[in-house]
Amino acid sequence: MASTFDRVRFGSRLTTRWLGRTLVARAEVGSTNDEAWDALAGDAPDGMLVVADSQTRGRGRAGRAWHTAPGKALALSVLLHQGCDRRSLGLLPLAAGLAAAQALETLGAAPALKWPNDVLLGGRKVAGVLCESRRIQPPPGHPTSPPGRVVAPAAARDAAVVGVGVNVAQDAGDFPPELAKTATSLALAGIATDRESVAAAFLNELETLWTGLQAGDRATLLAAWSARADFWGRTVTVRAPAGLLRGVARALDPDGALVLVLEDGTEAVVLAGDLETGPGEAQP
Repeated sequence: MASTFDRVRFGSRLTTRWLGRTLVARAEVGSTNDEAWDALAGDAPDGMLVVADSQTRGRGRAGRAWHTAPGKALALSVLLHQGCDRRSLGLLPLAAGLAAAQALETLGAAPALKWPNDVLLGGRKVAGVLCESRRIQPPPGHPTSPPGRVVAPAAARDAAVVGVGVNVAQDAGDFPPELAKTATSLALAGIATDRESVAAAFLNELETLWTGLQAGDRATLLAAWSARADFWGRTVTVRAPAGLLRGVARALDPDGALVLVLEDGTEAVVLAGDLETGPGEAQP
């Protein structure tokens, strides 16, 4: 079965130089992230895009399942590997979340960002991001040096896959019961658009952000991300790997970690976790 993703419509909206210029569209996959990693093993080009009408094993952060309504939600993954800088990879989740928010703004939405990379509309989740990175080792063995010339062995390289899920055209009944109160879609927010336009808008924004980040401009990214978050100065709870932390959200540090002011006045820097802005907030 062929994918219903319209390549012509997508291409007409894409303004990137390299992101998304190689497109793999599938009707159904286990996970678009896994498809991208498999393609990398086959020497796929930098910026290759995988989209799928539906996923059977879609995943979000911390091993959560990601629900994809067939044909109504956008599921994509983009491969980044040429020139990846390891320090930049640490801010890639924030860059991807910001790119998703900026893309929705170009389509008429007014999203907010929730640390580390959820995109909200009216307090409900409309998009999520899963970034994965790996250190890719060269194949075993060393190249053969021609006479009179020494050829250095291939070096290991860093690669990343940025997975994004966006709820585009779902009605309220398309969400499973456990997401009914925490999720929304662009259609439910009154934004009439399509998966192809959302995908192109996301890549247009991501290419600019990633290029700047690779050039060392972290400040622009952090400022733009912070401007789209609405929880600064509020008391929040973070479910971090080491346990619960409660404090006032102050800022992002230069590496994208969340800075909290705890009840005793001390600061805590949180590298990873789930942020809750109110008691008992459910996590989509």
